[in-house]
Amino acid sequence: MTQPDMTIAQSWRVHGIALALLISLILLQFIDQVATATEVWWSYETYSHCFLVIPISLYLVWEKREQLRQIRPTVEWRVLWAAPILLFAWWLGELAAINELRQLAIVGLIQMAIVAMLGLRVFKLIWFPVLYLIFLVPAGQYLIGPMQRFATLFVDACLNLIAMPHHTEGTLIELTNGRFEIAEACAGLRFLIATVALGVLFAYMMFRKWYKVVLFLVACVVVPLIGNGLRVVGIILLAHYTSNQYGIGADHLVYGWGFNVAILLLLFLLGSLFRDPPDSKPDVEVSDTRTDGLPKVSAVLIVATILIVSGPALARWQDSRTVTPSYAGLLKPMTIAGWRIAEPMGGWHPSFPDADASLALALAPNEPLAGSAVDLYVVYYARTRMAHALTAHNNHLWDDEVWTLIGTGSVQANLHGQAIQMQEWVVSSPAERRIIWASYWIDGRFTANPMTVKLLQIPAALSGREGQAIVAVSTGVEGSDDEARARLSQTLLALPDLPDRLNSVTSGHAMHSN
Repeated sequence: MTQPDMTIAQSWRVHGIALALLISLILLQFIDQVATATEVWWSYETYSHCFLVIPISLYLVWEKREQLRQIRPTVEWRVLWAAPILLFAWWLGELAAINELRQLAIVGLIQMAIVAMLGLRVFKLIWFPVLYLIFLVPAGQYLIGPMQRFATLFVDACLNLIAMPHHTEGTLIELTNGRFEIAEACAGLRFLIATVALGVLFAYMMFRKWYKVVLFLVACVVVPLIGNGLRVVGIILLAHYTSNQYGIGADHLVYGWGFNVAILLLLFLLGSLFRDPPDSKPDVEVSDTRTDGLPKVSAVLIVATILIVSGPALARWQDSRTVTPSYAGLLKPMTIAGWRIAEPMGGWHPSFPDADASLALALAPNEPLAGSAVDLYVVYYARTRMAHALTAHNNHLWDDEVWTLIGTGSVQANLHGQAIQMQEWVVSSPAERRIIWASYWIDGRFTANPMTVKLLQIPAALSGREGQAIVAVSTGVEGSDDEARARLSQTLLALPDLPDRLNSVTSGHAMHSN
């Protein structure tokens, strides 16, 4: 098998076995992230199309089987330089708890393994199915908020255009005979992601000119956004004109998806009218007779194995440093001269089920006309790992089944004299209307941006000060919103030592290696 006259079939067997071993190693080394991604595919309909990515890629490779039979695979050791970069990206994603970055790095390692064990000439023939594996990564959740706002603005503009009486507040649209919320499911993320994934495949199969590919992919983004807006408008009008007999409940889903499928088919039909003829030029010239023997294949496999194993080994070493924080300073009783402090009694409370420590208080000045109390919640995480993170998707500042988001904004407040940026949300329920202010804290710094928290988590983890928290205050709106905001500002200014309480937990960390 090491002789230069080894047949192409023998070469494929040797390189194929080496590739299978290397991909198996990658999947085993990162089994937690692979399982997390698969669970997301299964649990969230937005990403159910990911189950089709591997079959599609395999079929596209199978279509090239006659050409592949004429090409002798070779090892490409130069591509191994990508392994340290991908592993570093994975490690940064591990420290910052960014699932998308970790999973993108894993897919990149698999793509690197394919090139390393089969060679550039084979990759030039199957480049698209290899790169198409990027759609295995479930990403895009951060688009839901902007897409919700776009859909609301689109619906509001359409109703204004047809002179339909309505009132829009936040993501709520109220008509004369009904109230509609542009919920997260109405944002159209599933339609957008599925259209882009199928659109990339369609462009590869139909177009050869780059400008046609670009124009079609732009259409795959623009058309779903506009189409989803028209879908929401249609559902609202259907419910309005039928006195809410149609367009709600199951009808909402049936009509909505029927409309989306029609838009998708129309987009692909129009795209097919501009398709290019197949390229008659062969993808790869068959002329090279070079053969890599088993020793060279084994050497590349061993080097790749060492590189791939080093990433998880470094992460395990980092995790072996046990953190034993002290929460006594954070949770000690709080006293403020001239203020009443009690347990929160309202219907609002954040949900952070995996928090390591939390503080919940209701505060109000000792004044006869002080108004509603201000609820204070402090939630602390000593170490960020996987789903155990302050910014995890299952953490919420309010219960979506009880509260409806009315509006958002950004405010600057003073926390015991320290200026901090806070995010504002206005929410309502059948019982009351509330304003919520919240800011994240990490390594002595406050920020209102969750992405900044993830980025700051990296140096904090390396320095051993990776504790992080969220400070949230809320009060009911009895008069105007500005009066409620004034109560929140007054309460934050009066808090005596909250930054010191948070710092005391971090400074109290004891770390040692197991």
